[in-house]
Amino acid sequence: MTKTVDYGGVSFRVRTAYPRGRKASKAPCRALISPINPETGEVITKRQLFSSESDCPVDKPVYGVNPADIEEHHFPAIANELIQAMYQAGLLAASNRYEPTHDLGDAAESFKEMFFSIHQQQWAERTIDDYRRQYDILVTELRGTTAESLTPEIYRALQERICRNAAGTARKKSDWVAGTEAPPSGAKRLNLLYLLIWDLKTTEGYNIPLVPTRYAGKPSRQDLLLSYIDSARSIPRHLLKQVCDETILSGQVGILADTGLRISEYGGLLFCSIARLEGSQGAMYYLRVTGQLGVSSNTRTEIPKTTSSYRVVPLSVELGEILMQRQQELERNYGNVSLMLMCGSVQAGEYCTDAKTVSGTMNNITEQIPELLRDPRILEALKKSRPYRFDEVCQDNYLLSMLTCHALRRNFCTWIYCESGMDTKQAYQQMGHAKKSEMRRSGAIGATPGEIYHMCLQKHVSRTLYHDPHPLRYQAGEKFSETEVPACAIELTLPANSKWQLIVAETEPRAHTSCRGDNVSVSQKWQEDIRCRSDGYALLADPSVYTIREKKKLFA
Repeated sequence: MTKTVDYGGVSFRVRTAYPRGRKASKAPCRALISPINPETGEVITKRQLFSSESDCPVDKPVYGVNPADIEEHHFPAIANELIQAMYQAGLLAASNRYEPTHDLGDAAESFKEMFFSIHQQQWAERTIDDYRRQYDILVTELRGTTAESLTPEIYRALQERICRNAAGTARKKSDWVAGTEAPPSGAKRLNLLYLLIWDLKTTEGYNIPLVPTRYAGKPSRQDLLLSYIDSARSIPRHLLKQVCDETILSGQVGILADTGLRISEYGGLLFCSIARLEGSQGAMYYLRVTGQLGVSSNTRTEIPKTTSSYRVVPLSVELGEILMQRQQELERNYGNVSLMLMCGSVQAGEYCTDAKTVSGTMNNITEQIPELLRDPRILEALKKSRPYRFDEVCQDNYLLSMLTCHALRRNFCTWIYCESGMDTKQAYQQMGHAKKSEMRRSGAIGATPGEIYHMCLQKHVSRTLYHDPHPLRYQAGEKFSETEVPACAIELTLPANSKWQLIVAETEPRAHTSCRGDNVSVSQKWQEDIRCRSDGYALLADPSVYTIREKKKLFA
């Protein structure tokens, strides 16, 4: 189909077609746009417009869903580009020069699909879904602003408008002040704004005077204090155990609290994600995180939040046995469920994992867990542990807002640093975070069975929600000549009428070592005066090391 379109004082010939090779694409329609010389009425050639050696007409290709989509969303940008080229080639008089203007909201709306096709390789699927929602909001916030008239003052007003709108819908931070840190959704939209302006200027050729500088807001002093004091990072163990034992969500809360998974990673767990490994201390259990639940689709995707999210997380033995028993019970009643989601439910005599069922289960979890964590006993215990009190109403509101499903992940992170004995690198791995200061290793990076069992043992000998520290049990004279991990207690079975020399390496400050047993005589041969380790190793640190000893007002 061929038609003539007038734009900016210039006529253009537009020929549309549906090439066979683009039949399955999202933009199957192609348009060839050719400017017409206003003096001769003929299509302008490449020699006339670009001073090339070709007398073929200028045919600028552009793709869209259909001719109407191309004319509405893509044609103006191509027409402006050709008009500018006609002025530079002297085919249009400078006195009649047309200076096009573009509404930034309209430009952002027409550029949306191209924008995400450019940047989607950098983001995970969940991030793309979130950014698409934020992009739609950004389009409405940009309407009424002209791309060609952007100045630092207009940019600043745009940034403030975005932040104030984001604060108005924020769950926690609703009183934003210029110069302070942007609310989370506002920060996402600001990032999209910078990328959008740069793409419109460099890719689409918009005459944008300058690219904005990034908003450099800082958290207020009150925000910093609240994040340090009332982030619910250390929920009392006995109270959290009671929440894990609640019959409503027993397994769900237990997995989140014992492994620190993101809620989307929990939703993506299959029954075959639970694995068992035999070793010197018997059976150990762990989870393989290999995907997550999609935000909008409520179906499992093999792409987690980040590359580092592919990981192995040890389970407490007691929780592992509970989950295995649940799987066996389901398989007795409903057949093989190993490749089915753990967040499914039984309906009409079948175990269902369709999107509607999964969505209902996940909504129930995200609603029930905050209610359980906001139990008056937990709130009172967290309030008593505050090192400072400066605005109790504000602190109470912030504390309530932090008691969500993610509080279990923060609590797990605190356990890693204070009680698990893991070093910083292991902590990053367990949390699924990338340590950006370290170079990534090329090739296969999965853990071996030996490494996995070692991680499980570290949890086995530490105090968790499900058990006190387990001792390591060995038979003297077997293949083990030393313990596989540092432990607080070791039970060693010795042959009768034998002598053994034991070397005990103390790794904690003020550690006390004692040896006792039935019909065993113990004599200490020597003890070296060696300084204790000075690194971040914290295996079962005594609570007196990291708890508050004295409270006082922050401001006198």
